[in-house]
Amino acid sequence: MSSISAAKESTNKLSANIYREVKGLTSSELEQVMLKATKPDDTPVKGKHVERLVGVTYQISGRYDIYDSVLRKLWNKIAEKDWRTTIKALYVLHRFSVDGAPDHQAALKARLRELRRSKDPKRKEKYFNRKILLAVTETDENLTYRAFLARYAHYVLLRAQCFGGLFTELTIPTDKSPSPSSKGKKSRASSSSAARPKLPITSTCLKNEHLEASQMLLEAGLACQLKPKEECENTAIAVERVVTDLIAMTTAIAKSLNAALGGKTNQDLDLALLKKWCQFYSAELLPQTKGLMKKTSPTLDAFGLYLPSRMGASVSQDLLQKGLKGVDANDEESLLQEEDEELEDKPIAVVEEEEDIGQKVDDTIVEEEEDDEAVVEDIRAEEGVMDEYDEEYEYEYYDEE
Repeated sequence: MSSISAAKESTNKLSANIYREVKGLTSSELEQVMLKATKPDDTPVKGKHVERLVGVTYQISGRYDIYDSVLRKLWNKIAEKDWRTTIKALYVLHRFSVDGAPDHQAALKARLRELRRSKDPKRKEKYFNRKILLAVTETDENLTYRAFLARYAHYVLLRAQCFGGLFTELTIPTDKSPSPSSKGKKSRASSSSAARPKLPITSTCLKNEHLEASQMLLEAGLACQLKPKEECENTAIAVERVVTDLIAMTTAIAKSLNAALGGKTNQDLDLALLKKWCQFYSAELLPQTKGLMKKTSPTLDAFGLYLPSRMGASVSQDLLQKGLKGVDANDEESLLQEEDEELEDKPIAVVEEEEDIGQKVDDTIVEEEEDDEAVVEDIRAEEGVMDEYDEEYEYEYYDEE
């Protein structure tokens, strides 16, 4: 009993020392690095400062919540009146959400959501409030970048609350085999986990809420494209990180779709939901992300920022068509057999007549679509239609103003 009490006492002392170390790292030294990283000048945030700030998450165990102090300090910088300090603080928050230690990601999400629902006693408004965030001093420079601040802030807050750094929420977890020394200790746990049935991919990483969050994040990311007079080093590094995020999200979703449609997972899938994912990936996510890469590359190249030349993993057209049909492999084979049987039962003349009619209908539809596209292009040319994003975002994720 005495040895147990002594062990408990030493453990408590060790925990107290660790807590003091955490508090020290997140107060004095963190404050100094934060001041350097968010200095109100035209120089972008230095990589060494970001690495020092984000590196704290790898030095401290995920059992200790460091983000209460970190987020409050970042909020104080975001709420300052100079747009350069605000965007640098947002960029640091962005890097915390992307590059922070995986065992701290859940704490970042939870703490940020909690703070956004509570009021800052100093400013009498909610933390990370859009009204305070955009209340910059009304100088020409501040007003020039105010619209970009609104768009980028919306993206960063949405990204930090929805997804971890590598979009692990959208990827299938890999089974890590235990080391030989830990096999004996984990035998019971492994046997019990092996007995549990694995959930389908549409109930884990390709859930409906993940689809909605991905759609919102894509929209917010596309809105961060730089407009005339918004190009500078501080905005360029922010956009580079946004585009990199969208590439990573596209790759993560592609890998999960390949696993679901390629038969590498159990086939107890929500086919209707899987069809929505395929529609989102093929019609929105992949083409729009590629388009954003193409549009922003020249601007980023001018500042020495280079995007990846490839998207990474992709989904083949055969698998996409399979997912868009909303049927699995067995159902697809049965449908093809039924179609073949129907064709065999029909006389040759009837089949040829149906093919001719179908070809005429297809030709008519193509001609009509080409005419419609020409009309739309003429209207856009006459009216000067441009894809503009509102200077002030009308909503925020988890904002309860």
